[in-house]
Amino acid sequence: MGIEGVPTFSKSGNMDMISTPPGFVSKTSFVLRNVRRDEESSRSVSRLEQTTVSGANDANSFNMFLTNRPWIVHDHTVPSSEASRPKKSEIRTRRRLKVSETEVLQEAPVFNPTEEEFSDTLSYIASLRDRAEPYGICCVVPPPSWKPPCLLKEMKIWDDSTFVPQVQLFDGIHTENPKIKKEPDVDSDDAASEEVKFCRIERGPRHTLKSFKDFADSYKKSHFNMKDEVLGSKNPSPSSKLEELTVADIEKEYRQLFESPLVEIGVLYGNELDTMTFGSGFPLSEPSESCKYRTSGWNLNNMPKLPGSLLSLEDCKSVCVPRLSVGMCLSSQFWKTEKERLYSLCYLHVGAPRVWYSVAGCHRSKFKTTMKSLVPEMSGEQPKKSLDPVMIMSPYRVSMEGIPVTRCVQNPGQYVILFPGSYYSAFDCGFNCLEKANFAPVDWLPHGNVAVQLNQEQSKKSLISYDKLLFSGSGEAVKCLKEYALSTKNRACYMRWNNSCGTEGIFSNIVKSRIKQEQTRREFLGSSLESQRMDNSYDAVSKRECCVCLGDLYLSAVKCACSADRYSCLSHMRKLCACPCDRKSFLYRYTIDELNILIEALESKKLSSMFRWTSIEQKYCGYRATTSSQAEEVKGMETDEATPCNITRAKDAAAGTEEQTIAKARSMSEILKVNAGSNDATEPLRSCSKKSNRPCDKDSSEVVDTAKKQKQG
Repeated sequence: MGIEGVPTFSKSGNMDMISTPPGFVSKTSFVLRNVRRDEESSRSVSRLEQTTVSGANDANSFNMFLTNRPWIVHDHTVPSSEASRPKKSEIRTRRRLKVSETEVLQEAPVFNPTEEEFSDTLSYIASLRDRAEPYGICCVVPPPSWKPPCLLKEMKIWDDSTFVPQVQLFDGIHTENPKIKKEPDVDSDDAASEEVKFCRIERGPRHTLKSFKDFADSYKKSHFNMKDEVLGSKNPSPSSKLEELTVADIEKEYRQLFESPLVEIGVLYGNELDTMTFGSGFPLSEPSESCKYRTSGWNLNNMPKLPGSLLSLEDCKSVCVPRLSVGMCLSSQFWKTEKERLYSLCYLHVGAPRVWYSVAGCHRSKFKTTMKSLVPEMSGEQPKKSLDPVMIMSPYRVSMEGIPVTRCVQNPGQYVILFPGSYYSAFDCGFNCLEKANFAPVDWLPHGNVAVQLNQEQSKKSLISYDKLLFSGSGEAVKCLKEYALSTKNRACYMRWNNSCGTEGIFSNIVKSRIKQEQTRREFLGSSLESQRMDNSYDAVSKRECCVCLGDLYLSAVKCACSADRYSCLSHMRKLCACPCDRKSFLYRYTIDELNILIEALESKKLSSMFRWTSIEQKYCGYRATTSSQAEEVKGMETDEATPCNITRAKDAAAGTEEQTIAKARSMSEILKVNAGSNDATEPLRSCSKKSNRPCDKDSSEVVDTAKKQKQG
């Protein structure tokens, strides 16, 4: 038994006449049939059909050999000429994955601080960072003794304060955004069920907290009592009693609302209410028994201005004032991220739990790419206009795209921390009131720097002045380090700044990097312009911005004589106006030599450099308002907990000033006895011992020369 290859011929002509070039495989198709051969003919190797198969092993290897030859047709049908033509490769788009009901999200870490740990807010949050930041979110359960009064329940706010909530409309059909064009899916059968859905936002009726709660409770009861009629679900509700509904039951309804809605559902949501006009849930001025809640760092009214938060150096109401959210069952906070990538602390005052979903900042880029791939013109964030359609995306669907999503359940009386750069969404299990505040410790600076650069690239306005926070914090750090060197006291202020300064400190490295960036820009862009220092009138406006990219102009700017109130950054000085360069001037706040003194003060912690930088700030930035950290020192605060309410702050300030004066005089006498080799400690004392030779009485350009002459003398 042998195998014979019988050539087949197409209609186009005789294929035997065409010889196959060396090194190429013949395109001639043929079929296989069994023929009989004798032993002698089977030994001949001149033809392919004389190949024999003997034994089971040889047959298996031969079949494998034939299978690996793509030009052999293994069936017994003669292929037509149309079938033999090469086909174009079809490119099929990837089908969108259907959300699995068994998809499980990772749970956020929950922390239970002790009374001692809970007493220092920022220090405790800093201790959680390494463990919780990879999740993007975490929950903090206060000690049992933490029971602050909820002022929202007072009749003045509960019955009188009004707000206008938004109406969130989830359609049973797949809502389309007419402004966005999407390419049709190849799989037309599933295209309708896999379309990206949007939630319509409308302006709702005015409510008080009392009327909103009545509406929310009535809606929740009717929704779950008539689930089969409202949602068309085949599975009845687990229980008709609202008290027996669990978070898992409501979350199941939420998933169905996002993934496969059947009818239109409308809920109300009061979002981003200003606590200055509406009212805060935390006490601001209460009797002595509530003093610890009024002055605690966990009071969100104090959180942005705590010592150690850089927002204490900025007076920006848009980020320093807490905001209030009022929700009802199935009301949603759609995917968003905090502006300027700030930290956020959220406290649930009263009501039903809230379920959070978070994507950590380390997965931020992949999350935005996934959102844009689904709808090209959407960025995954809230639209600019509050009434524009909002794209809704189930967190379980996001998880199926390979992006880790963290789930966190927040109960009343608990805090939730949102870390910089994380995206988050949430929904409410019933009526509740949540308050949120931003803060910015030193470790926020790298995130803030990235946010500023992205805003400039996209010509977006920044809410805060990053450079002002950075260099105001530098002045505060130098002040604390200098006072510690003179008084040798282990003050809380020194401990906050000492770890972040030095050669390897995160704060000093960030300042050094920013100064080098500014130096490069001045050398290559501003060298041809006439230079002059900024005067007091420049800071008459709280925040100067570039007219092109809306970038912050705290350190330097370019102006033209043709317009007094129009400025630009160095990168866009040619777009400022059509005037020639000789009419434009370069404005600067500090010279590069002065900024290098700051680097030396932060890295090496030399007293001489600290005194020089202090004198520079006093001379050129003395018109600045006193920072909140200085006000905290007057209050005698060593941590974020204030002194008892019955102590008069004026006496504390006077006692603290007298004590600091005595300690400073004692430490000066000790420093004067230091070995002559320690010139860094003695130089600033000699320069400041005589009023006529104080560096602060001279121009900053003469500070370095004065110090050198004193050192040589």
